[in-house]
Amino acid sequence: MPARPAQKPDNGQADFRSDIQVVHLKPGFYTHVLDQNASATIMKVGPETFTKREHEQILCQPRPYIVIPPRHYCVIDNPVKRDAKGEPVLDAAGQAVIQLGEQEIRMDCLPFPLYPGESLSGNPKPLQVLEANTANRVKAARDFEETDSEGKVVKRIAGDEWLEEGPKTYYPHVCKEVMGTITAQFVQENEALKLRAVNTFVDRTGVERKVGSEWLWSQFGTYMPSVDETVVEVVGAEILSETRAIHVRCVNEFKDRFGVERKPGDVWLVTHKEAETYIATPNEEMLKQIQLLVLNRKQYCTLLDPYDATSKTNKNGVRKLIQGPTKFFLNPGERLEDGCAKDVHVLMADEALLLEALEAHTDSTGTRREAGDLWMISGPCEYTPPVELRVKERRRAMPMHAYEGVYIRCLKTGTVRAQMGPTSYMLQPEEELWEKELSPQIENLLTTCGTMTAHTRKKDNKNTMRDKTRVVIYSVPHNSVCQIFDYKKKTSRCVPGPDMVCLNPDEEFTVISLSGGKPKVPNVIKTLACFLGPDFMTDNIRVETADHARLELQLSYNWRFEVDQHDADECKKVFSVPDFVGDSCKAIASRIRGSCAGVSFDNFHKNSSSIIRHAVFGSKETLLSGGRPVEVGSTVSVGGTEVKVAKIDGMTLELADGRKVSDLEGVEVVAGGERAPVVAGKWPNSALIFPTNGLVINNVDIQSVEPVDQKTKDSLMKSVQLAIHITTQGQEAQAKQRATEEEQKARGELESQLIRDKASSEKERMELLRLKAESQAIETTGAQRAEAQAASEAAKVEAESMVLLAQKKAEAQKIQVMNEIDLENTKNECHLQQQRELDELEVEKARELATIESEKFKKTVTSIGKETIKAIAQAGPENQVRLLKALNLQGYMVTDGSSPINLFNTAQGMTGQALAMK
Repeated sequence: MPARPAQKPDNGQADFRSDIQVVHLKPGFYTHVLDQNASATIMKVGPETFTKREHEQILCQPRPYIVIPPRHYCVIDNPVKRDAKGEPVLDAAGQAVIQLGEQEIRMDCLPFPLYPGESLSGNPKPLQVLEANTANRVKAARDFEETDSEGKVVKRIAGDEWLEEGPKTYYPHVCKEVMGTITAQFVQENEALKLRAVNTFVDRTGVERKVGSEWLWSQFGTYMPSVDETVVEVVGAEILSETRAIHVRCVNEFKDRFGVERKPGDVWLVTHKEAETYIATPNEEMLKQIQLLVLNRKQYCTLLDPYDATSKTNKNGVRKLIQGPTKFFLNPGERLEDGCAKDVHVLMADEALLLEALEAHTDSTGTRREAGDLWMISGPCEYTPPVELRVKERRRAMPMHAYEGVYIRCLKTGTVRAQMGPTSYMLQPEEELWEKELSPQIENLLTTCGTMTAHTRKKDNKNTMRDKTRVVIYSVPHNSVCQIFDYKKKTSRCVPGPDMVCLNPDEEFTVISLSGGKPKVPNVIKTLACFLGPDFMTDNIRVETADHARLELQLSYNWRFEVDQHDADECKKVFSVPDFVGDSCKAIASRIRGSCAGVSFDNFHKNSSSIIRHAVFGSKETLLSGGRPVEVGSTVSVGGTEVKVAKIDGMTLELADGRKVSDLEGVEVVAGGERAPVVAGKWPNSALIFPTNGLVINNVDIQSVEPVDQKTKDSLMKSVQLAIHITTQGQEAQAKQRATEEEQKARGELESQLIRDKASSEKERMELLRLKAESQAIETTGAQRAEAQAASEAAKVEAESMVLLAQKKAEAQKIQVMNEIDLENTKNECHLQQQRELDELEVEKARELATIESEKFKKTVTSIGKETIKAIAQAGPENQVRLLKALNLQGYMVTDGSSPINLFNTAQGMTGQALAMK
């Protein structure tokens, strides 16, 4: 007999091998065995020891039973067929008969094995718990019957769908297929569900719904849609208030919630008066929200296409004026002119409204107005325009000072004029402001020159632009002149500065275009006023000498205009030459080139100033002394006699003593003790005058002279470099001499310093040896001393630490005791405070109870009355008296004989009662 197979420690299952002859089945285990003779498979369950025969084959290793936990289920494929008692049906060979293609759901049962042919579909699954407001959408997989929750038998046909609603546990069935789990929709206040029918059915309200039809469900609470309907969306309600309404349009013909028949395309207004909240049904749609229009006393609006409540249509093309104070909603089709309410026109004393008639009518003053008429209403007043006219513009009187004005055009004649100040001008109905256009060049000059005054500017975005309706004003600078041309009269006028220029509608500035730069380039400088000088201008010119040396000169000319600014005709001479800078520089350059062409470079280099001045200003014959002209008032020596010059007439001197000297031999000028002979020679003129425009050049300054030819420049450079080289060598020789001298001095100081350093180092070495000896002595004697001192210091530190520790412990104990005392005091104070408050509460309670009892007794006595109390008090004794009289007894006493009685007090009481009765 073969050995038993090894078993796993976790579940006791044996590894299946084909050579196993004996199988030990534990409780709760089973296996399948094939009987090859009968071709049948049977099941063996434990506990059992099974010995395999030759014609048998073990198909699987021992398996545990299928265990279904509580509230779980499993699905069995190809389940075994069972009889009426629930037992498996076996065939003749003992094999269980299975239902191929079927499924069986098992739950809440004991562990069971799987018969041959059965299989477990997946692992056991927990039962589904349907919560409240949830449901499973179930579909019938085949025809079957079931019993519902009310005990009725329901027949299901394959394809039927229904809901299994919670709260409950859903038990699966092989004939049912769960399509999904749905959740109920919660409908809040002011909300509704838009539902759509998937199939034709009767809803829960009893209304028949066709496929595709839509409706609303607005009842508060949860709503579980059935399988025949679907939730399209959640529709929110529009909250209507006193300031908000809505426009609604009909999509399909229906009767709305207000009982009104609506046709497709109808639009109506819903306000808070009809409903506080409004939810549009599928047969209607909300167009837009309408805000309440509120007009105060100072407002009005013009209503276009107003709604007629009688005909329930809009009056197209009609305008309606609504004045405040009022408030209203716009009906469908209505709109406001300009889209908003307008303020009533409040006109000040200097304001007016320009009105234009839109149709023929009679205004408030009784004047007949035709369409297109223009007129004005002046302030101060409040004005609300009727619908027959429109406000074209609001006008204000324009205050202007003496140098301000506006351009005005007449709409009837088209003429343009300039209205100047000082005045406050209001435009007439047939007038309008006219914009004067200037060329961009003039606009730029007016802006950059800073002559645009504040009242002629207006801001456009970030750029400052001229107000074109204002009269153009230009401030002519001092000592300058401006030319203005009138295109209508074909004349020009000149305005000298300083002055203010006001342009008429047909006038324009004359732009002066001058040359600029070095050398001069045309049209560089643009200006509106020509400066009369004095000023200077700089130019670069190239000249060539007689020996063909080309030079570049930088010259500066002082200039001015010799004109009478008070004479307008003479001022026009300034503008006779458009570019006086360029023309004058060209004329001067040509003169200089001609003069330089006749002199050599060496001569020009030595006498450049004289050559250029003679070339520019020209020269004249005059009397010279010491290279300078003889001036009137100078002292001359004639024949050994010194006398002053009274006048110079050409080459003749008129002396102060009346003599005239033509022969200059022996004539000398005496100045500062020195004498210089008087000779005839040429001297440059004082100025160069251009008679065409009165330009005067009175000085020439030579700023630089540079060769243009590279050879000339190189030769000059070499000479300069040679001079620099010579100077440098001299400076180097001097520097070397000084350096040598300084080096010798430094070397001597260094050697003396070395000797001093050696002596000092020897002294320091001796001091070092002495210190080493002392340190060795200290080292030998100080070791034991240091150990002893360290021991004593350690003991001292230990003792001090013990003392300090004891102090700290005492302080800690003291702090602990003080804390306990403070805690006990706090507890006692809290207890005393509590007891005090309790006592106060008890006293207050007793006081209140006493007050209540006294009030109660007082009210009781008051309610009963004095007579009643007196009657109650006398009722007892009177009854006793009557009773005693009826029994003929003077008194009585009842006792049981066991209690002692004070007969003295009793007798005294009886005697007292008798006396009281008497």
